[in-house]
Amino acid sequence: NPSNDPITKRSSSSSSYSFRQHDKARDLDVEVYNSILVAYSREQTGDHAASVMKLLDRMEHLAEELDMPSVRPNLRSYNVALGVISNSASRVDTSLVGYYKEKNGDDDDEEREGNHTKTKGGNNNHKSKSFNPLYAGRAAESVLGRMLSSNFRPDAYTFASVLNTYQRIPNGKLDAALAADGVVRGMESLHLHDRIDEPPDVFHYTMVCACWSRSGEQGVAGERCSEILRHMMERDQEGYPRVRPNIRTFNAVIDSHAYNGRVAEAEDMLLSMVDNYESSARRSMDGIEDETLPIRPDSFSFNTVIQQWARARTPEGGRRAENILDRMLQFHHDGNADVRPDERSFAYIIYHYTKGAGRMSPDAPDRALKLLRRMIGMHQQGYKELLPAYNQNKTNPIFAFTSVVDAHSVLRRSDAGIVGEELLGAMAKLGETIEALRPNTYACLSVLYGWSSCGSIDAGERATALLRRMEEDMADVAAKNDVADDDDDDNEKPSSIMRTTQRCYILAQTAWARSPSVRKAEGASEVLEMMEKNYAGGNMDAKPTVQAYSMVLNACAFADMGQDKNGKLVKASPENQQKAFHIAESTMNRIRKEPYPRVLPNPVIYGTFIKCCGRLDLPDDLAVQSATKAFQDCCRAGLVSDFVLTQIRYALPPELFLEALVKNGYRDLDRKGKSMSRDGKRIRHIRVGELPEKWTRNVVNSRS
Repeated sequence: NPSNDPITKRSSSSSSYSFRQHDKARDLDVEVYNSILVAYSREQTGDHAASVMKLLDRMEHLAEELDMPSVRPNLRSYNVALGVISNSASRVDTSLVGYYKEKNGDDDDEEREGNHTKTKGGNNNHKSKSFNPLYAGRAAESVLGRMLSSNFRPDAYTFASVLNTYQRIPNGKLDAALAADGVVRGMESLHLHDRIDEPPDVFHYTMVCACWSRSGEQGVAGERCSEILRHMMERDQEGYPRVRPNIRTFNAVIDSHAYNGRVAEAEDMLLSMVDNYESSARRSMDGIEDETLPIRPDSFSFNTVIQQWARARTPEGGRRAENILDRMLQFHHDGNADVRPDERSFAYIIYHYTKGAGRMSPDAPDRALKLLRRMIGMHQQGYKELLPAYNQNKTNPIFAFTSVVDAHSVLRRSDAGIVGEELLGAMAKLGETIEALRPNTYACLSVLYGWSSCGSIDAGERATALLRRMEEDMADVAAKNDVADDDDDDNEKPSSIMRTTQRCYILAQTAWARSPSVRKAEGASEVLEMMEKNYAGGNMDAKPTVQAYSMVLNACAFADMGQDKNGKLVKASPENQQKAFHIAESTMNRIRKEPYPRVLPNPVIYGTFIKCCGRLDLPDDLAVQSATKAFQDCCRAGLVSDFVLTQIRYALPPELFLEALVKNGYRDLDRKGKSMSRDGKRIRHIRVGELPEKWTRNVVNSRS
């Protein structure tokens, strides 16, 4: 920093420098300072853009004020500084903000306006408070201007550094694109007037297209990139060197269309490239060689269009993306071996059908499953990049599997559980070589969700079997850790990646409750016992909750129906129903004793138990006594909700319902028509708000 250096001092009231020359200062030359600039360029961390700008300022002022031409920046100085500025351009909190405020004060509006804030028509597209001043770009162009004013002839690298700076600026959007566009047009003008040796080449134009692609300007970006592409072709015809568009140029133009809402135009351009290349290949087979070979699309070309169709907010986007994937595979099999799909090629479309706009289509789960099976099959045939052992995109491939299962589960598909088991088995097999695909808790939760939503007769059994598999894995890991304890007590012990959680057990209980199995009550109760045992064994993530007890009661309440051998729903036997009631009664007694801190009956517990009394085929006195007792306890606890009131109304005959209300303190029965119809057979709907306040005092929003 010049303000702290013993050689230079900076005035606090002016931007000018004052100097005290050292006796040995005349021994300095530009290469000494260049070595410092190179050191900054090799730093892998930190933002040194302001530092190199200050160093250039210092070199220029020393050369002018102390008549030391030996330290005047040369072409290398400026190019190295541009490289540092370009590398720092991606930082939002750039050090150049402080540099410009220190250099020009707070009022630097004149440097913020102009080409960076105006479109071709001169309209300001950004309000001042959200304006990005593009400090890195201003600094890069400032260095370029110094070079030109010093009669240096900037080379292609110099302009590439300036363009790369604009390309890397975060949130530069339209301002960065316009500025980059201006730089390359300025480069053309400078070459025309013999101020530089080389005209812009394919790399300069391609970087401008990349800036437009990131601009977010739907109505401008794609069209401007197409104009640049045509301009490059014209200049190539005119004989300018190294300006013929290459695959990166075409990809940048495709990218600009696709990412700015014009996916159809991007698709047309891609398919045109494919047709032109294949036509040229056919002519070559016939012995006719084209003077200029057409550009061959690569994997990026196809993936860009696939990704943007998959992200489209229209249901047809998935099918359009599938068509491009099929065209890519056909192009690959037609002799373009290096144009291959990768994990993104399939994952984008799978997510469209499972999480995106295509998820509402009735056949969306089937299409997603078909794509995933195809992806797995191609991986087994040798396309290892579809499920790489090391994922360069930092996205876990397990999400593609779980999203397909979830798509079936959300729609309550009858095959959701079967699909989940199939994909879990595929993950287990692939996980032998691909670490990221080893089944973990997240994957198991997805499969349990599938069993809980499918409603098949064996759903509860299959879900419980998966729970036991998870518990066995936990036990195996714990046993290995116990053996390791004898050898090394210091290292942290690994834990099971299939660790069970509260949600795992509750989903298994839900699978039992929704199953037509006659064992649903017993199965849900067994899962609760597994949960309690696992928690007692030290798994804090498996602590039983109120919901776990209510799920047992819910399974008992619907144990009045079962599926016979012919697959038809029939009434369950009285023995099965009474057995279910005894399980419900036992569960109710356990939760009344608060088995775990704050695990106590709530309105759902009381209401579901009363539902058991009303739905199950029980002796009349047992049903009435049990429902009345549960309602009495609920009133005393202040937990009577609309759900509880509805269940007691349907569990008891009208006269016994009114009797239960009166016994617990309801007094509003005397006025005509208040509680019963004129024929005395129907009960007028009594609202929760009419009940005694003490009955509902502990229910959230009970009086509404």
